[in-house]
Amino acid sequence: MSSSRHPLARRAFTLVELLVVIALIAVILSLVLYGVSGIQRQARSAKCLSNQRQINFAFNCYYADNSGRFCGVDTDRNPWDWVKTPVGTPAETEAHLKNGRLWQYIGSFEVYKSPFDPFPSPPPGATMASGTTRIRTYSFNAFISTGEGYMWAGPPNWQVNTMGKIPLPAETIVTCLEYDHRGYNINGFGINLSGNGNWVDKLAPWHPGHWNFTFADGSAVSQNAFAKQKDIDYYMTLPQNDIFWPGPDYEWVRRRLAPGSTP
Repeated sequence: MSSSRHPLARRAFTLVELLVVIALIAVILSLVLYGVSGIQRQARSAKCLSNQRQINFAFNCYYADNSGRFCGVDTDRNPWDWVKTPVGTPAETEAHLKNGRLWQYIGSFEVYKSPFDPFPSPPPGATMASGTTRIRTYSFNAFISTGEGYMWAGPPNWQVNTMGKIPLPAETIVTCLEYDHRGYNINGFGINLSGNGNWVDKLAPWHPGHWNFTFADGSAVSQNAFAKQKDIDYYMTLPQNDIFWPGPDYEWVRRRLAPGSTP
């Protein structure tokens, strides 16, 4: 008797099987990319908070080295301001940061700018057109030190210059991310404290779903936004100040600019 052996026939993938495999690969890739994106956002947020902590720490170092008096929180209204960018300057430069009173404590341009800031930094030494680049993201609460908060319904005696005059340090905002459409953040950050929903200056909307702040007691907080991101993106990027936008986000900020001195 003779026998014959037939090799096993190779079966190709069907179209349905190929589509299933491709779909599984796409799902896995999307999960990986989402996870990587989330990790990158968290890292940038941590860096942003670290920058603000360093600025806040420098603020307190100046306070300790100058007989318990704050530096100025504007950008060239006083000789002792933290940044010295003359009014009318087309764009802020490295020299303006170096001439400020906090440079000796900070000493790094990177600290002045959030990794979320979408505006490119100007090349070293370059003079760029207003609104095309930004070298600084952060601003101080205009209702402390010698800021201009008195212009926006601030308490008559709120222009404090020592820590002891801040009623509630753990609840008083010191720094935040500001978006000033005029090219750079001019003077401090403030909104109208009367409760009328008027944002005199605007928070920068670049953190997805939250805002970053530091407080007078040295703490740093990522505060979840109450509004939807599409609304934040719309109102906080309008090309003007004095934006009317009431709601929980406005109230949360308003109550932490001069707590203990305003209702």
